[in-house]
Amino acid sequence: MSPAPMFQAALRRATGAIGTTPSPLRSGGPMAPSALRRLVLPAMQQPGRWWAGSGEQREDGPGSAWPAKARLPAALKPKPRESVDPSQLAMGEKPIVDLMQNYIWQKHEIEERLLDLRQHQPESFSDKCAHRAMYSLYKGFNWITGYQPENTPVRAIEWRLIVLESFAGVPGFMAAMFRHFRSLRLLKRDHGWIHTLLEEAENERMHLLVCMKMFKAGYITRLLVLAAQVFMTPWLGLLYVVHPRSVHRFVGYLEETACLTYANIIHQVQTPGTPLHAAWADLPAPALAKVYWKLPEDAMWVDSLKCMFADESNHRDVNHTFATMESDDPNPFVSKHLNNAVQAWRLEAGGSKTDIGDFETLGTKEADQEADQAARALTCDAVR
Repeated sequence: MSPAPMFQAALRRATGAIGTTPSPLRSGGPMAPSALRRLVLPAMQQPGRWWAGSGEQREDGPGSAWPAKARLPAALKPKPRESVDPSQLAMGEKPIVDLMQNYIWQKHEIEERLLDLRQHQPESFSDKCAHRAMYSLYKGFNWITGYQPENTPVRAIEWRLIVLESFAGVPGFMAAMFRHFRSLRLLKRDHGWIHTLLEEAENERMHLLVCMKMFKAGYITRLLVLAAQVFMTPWLGLLYVVHPRSVHRFVGYLEETACLTYANIIHQVQTPGTPLHAAWADLPAPALAKVYWKLPEDAMWVDSLKCMFADESNHRDVNHTFATMESDDPNPFVSKHLNNAVQAWRLEAGGSKTDIGDFETLGTKEADQEADQAARALTCDAVR
């Protein structure tokens, strides 16, 4: 290597180390050989390196091409295996809380929500318009899909879920897009709304993908999905520009109907003698649902439906909350997203699963067999 490139490389190291450039270089004039030696030779003789932003000297030697350990947080930082104290969250679990993680439901939480099918009572004029529009669509959707509260045909539920989830994933993404452009246009921050809306859209899309693992969509179903996007998306987009609260209220009412639908489906699956019980009671949960909601290996399809119901109830509450807030109010659900990521990671790191799908789940062969055995035992005791 000629002396000139060696001196240039050493000069770059020296100027990068001290953070300033000598005055001869700034002035653009020629540098005397003696001045160049005084600047470069001490830098070449340094035993270590200074890394930008670290404030520490590396003992890698002048011949090292790459630091042995990066000073900046690595994107592929390994997950810590030990139990992490909550006070050490920023240090030990920071790499994982930035991910968009869904909430992992516990059994008692789902049971509580199944008993609380709350519905918002419209008060303002815009609330009444959104309520009337949503429930008019709901009744028309019931007629088109052939949905009925009792002894619902299995095929009617299949394509109803596909159409419902394909449309439910639209408003969250659309609202996030408008808020994203608004933040760029006004040069202002969003206060955390975008993340919650994108999480909602992603969650609804995962519902759709889970359903597609269980049954296929016919041509009529695909046509309904296309029609819902073509006709409803422009209308919701225009309304979100004019009055965002009305869109969130409309979505809140949409999620209320979704909760009613899922609660009714779960009840029918767990009720012997219904078409849904005969068709779905013994179906195992798809692998995608087990991974997404951290379900145990013996989880059933009805357990996936319970998780979907719980997700919809959360979207209901979130949108009804957003409908009461100003657009510049801070998002109250930001900390919840961080907690979701921490909870899911801890389950995965510990090799644990959620408690949904245990032997108390109704509608499975094991539960029916245990109930029969218990009934026989009681009968024998009574005879004795």
